[in-house]
Amino acid sequence: MKLSKILKNVNFISDDDLNLDITNLSIDSNNLSKGGLFFCINGLNVDGHTFAKQAIEKGASAIVVEHKLDLDIPQIVVENTRYAVGLCAENFYDHPRDKIKLVGITGTNGKTTTTYMIKNILEMAGHRVGVIGTIGVMIGQEKHPATLTTPDSIELHKIFRQMVDSGVDTVVMEVSAHAIALDKMAGVVCDVGVLTNVTQDHLDFFKTFENYAKTKQSFISSKFCKIGVVNVDDKVGLDLVLNKNKDIEVKSYGLKEPADCFATNIKYSLNGTTFFLNDEDNLQAINTRLIGEFNVYNALAAATACDCLDVPQTAIKMGLSTMDFVAGRFNVMKLPNGAYVVIDYAHTPDGLSNILSSVRKVCSGKVYSLFGCGGNRDTGKRPIMGKISGELADFTVITSDNPRFEDPDMIVKDVEAGIKDITNQYICITNRKKAINYVLGRLDKGDVAVIAGKGAEDYLDIKGKKIPYSDSETVKTEYQKLQIEAVK
Repeated sequence: MKLSKILKNVNFISDDDLNLDITNLSIDSNNLSKGGLFFCINGLNVDGHTFAKQAIEKGASAIVVEHKLDLDIPQIVVENTRYAVGLCAENFYDHPRDKIKLVGITGTNGKTTTTYMIKNILEMAGHRVGVIGTIGVMIGQEKHPATLTTPDSIELHKIFRQMVDSGVDTVVMEVSAHAIALDKMAGVVCDVGVLTNVTQDHLDFFKTFENYAKTKQSFISSKFCKIGVVNVDDKVGLDLVLNKNKDIEVKSYGLKEPADCFATNIKYSLNGTTFFLNDEDNLQAINTRLIGEFNVYNALAAATACDCLDVPQTAIKMGLSTMDFVAGRFNVMKLPNGAYVVIDYAHTPDGLSNILSSVRKVCSGKVYSLFGCGGNRDTGKRPIMGKISGELADFTVITSDNPRFEDPDMIVKDVEAGIKDITNQYICITNRKKAINYVLGRLDKGDVAVIAGKGAEDYLDIKGKKIPYSDSETVKTEYQKLQIEAVK
């Protein structure tokens, strides 16, 4: 494609020939090939302008910069390369976003489950659906791995193009706060935008909760959405709905505050949840395998979003009622001795509180909590999560969870600081497999062990290496070990 066509709608300055043929786009000089256009991203830790020379050596035909470089190559000067890359990628892949309906979901918790609920509802209505999110990219029923919750701009538009070419008519995607802040959604406007909730997370990046909350709130605006769907039981969501200066229509959902979509007669069990869904006076009886109050919130978000897309109420009911477990989200395993294990991705204070509170409502025995906190991330939430577990669980096992480049024992101590003054009903076992073996050995009939933090992740991130690992597989193998040892 001609460089001039790629730069359509981009504000830039250049004295160079724009009649060049561009074969590929990249923000990583290592992934560039001959004839490529390289974007010098001014990153958080590294300035991409320092890699311009390497990009030229790799075969770049031109570079996009924020300031002119002393290099003999056509240069496109823009104010913000992060924003420009999104517009250029959209042009390069021939505007695939314009050929689909798009639902974007942001929020601290609930994004993935809500995404798959919407997918299931839309498929019941006869749509071919694509999904972009934490646990992968789905094109119809074909799954591809994901490295980030929201891909970078080039990869995002490439995925949109692949989806359009495969016949997808509607895409549901998770939108992280980082993606909003770092302009990954530049030029992308969703037909429906959903805000599930905002609780503490990612303060290593956003520094304050206020910054994080404002970033999430900014998604429900005309810059990113045509219509918004917001949880009004969440303070940040309620503030947004009550804001008279909002520039798009907003639909609300909730269980406590008055809302457009709400649920009544809710009944919980370890086999699922039943409730009546009232979507602007359209009443549906829902019986779902999914468990917990937070999944009722997710169902309300999905129903409201689909209603905004004019999906029939019958499809909404069928989609929610036939919804299967989402990988790593409140996955229930029943053990031969009558105890249960719940595997969940909960890795934030609110997420851990939700999962433990939900389990407490349906558990006839003791509630065990096993979790850790990731390294090189928001350290402030560690003692908070320790405190939450100490208050809500009968016994807590503090362990490791993706320590990255930190000392896992020190992370465990940070978590322990929040629980040690509350209760002595806890133990620290840094090795996650040994921790799971320990908690399984304590379970009796009716007990529930919540193993939180990793969900469907299939690795442990340790010192830059991803070591193969699975919570669900570890539960199976460690339980078998215990049975063998019991026989001996």
